[in-house]
Amino acid sequence: MLIDIDGVLVDHRSAADKASYLWASTLPGWELGPQETADLWEALDRKHFLRYQLGETDFNGQLEARIREFVPGGSRLDAAEVEAHVRAYHNIYAGQWCAYDDVPDFLAGLAAAQATRAASDNPLRVAYLTNGSEPFQREKLAAVDALVPGWPVLASVQLGMAKPDPGIFLEACARLGVEPGQALMIGDDAWVDIDGARRAGVPVIYLRRDAQAPAREVTTVSSLAQIRMA
Repeated sequence: MLIDIDGVLVDHRSAADKASYLWASTLPGWELGPQETADLWEALDRKHFLRYQLGETDFNGQLEARIREFVPGGSRLDAAEVEAHVRAYHNIYAGQWCAYDDVPDFLAGLAAAQATRAASDNPLRVAYLTNGSEPFQREKLAAVDALVPGWPVLASVQLGMAKPDPGIFLEACARLGVEPGQALMIGDDAWVDIDGARRAGVPVIYLRRDAQAPAREVTTVSSLAQIRMA
């Protein structure tokens, strides 16, 4: 089983919305209110992270581009100043991390199912599969009590591929020692998680927490509580 992190286990959007304004309000000349700030940060996040997902820039490059476009006078920042802004935002962002309410029971049930099947001919192997950096995502999971011992954190930066590239799903399956058709991807992003996994031949469960999110003709739930562990 492959599990996405942001939007599935950790409420990244709420944390980013709050952190973006707390950080931006410390910037000289910042005039936008909380919602306008959050909307701008999210738009730049999607814009530049998409370029990373498409292979047009690397992970650090999309962060730098986001900062330069967001911070007043950002085009004149040198590399050290950009890095300082990245650290300032991330320090605030980390303080806003929280897991969704349905996460503790889901993880407990999944861990129990794994223990039950440990000695069987069909053991359950679980990994986190995320677009991001493994140390940072591992820190995030630990902070919200969602890091289960023994479950690897497979991250795009370290794997050299990003979702929705089918290759990252195939590599994750290979690392777990299962064929793509025997795996299951749980994700919240229709294009990144669901379409990408299906292109790799991996079955999916689409966690569609937002009723306004794009629909897909696949198994869809609105809460992790709807996923039953065998």
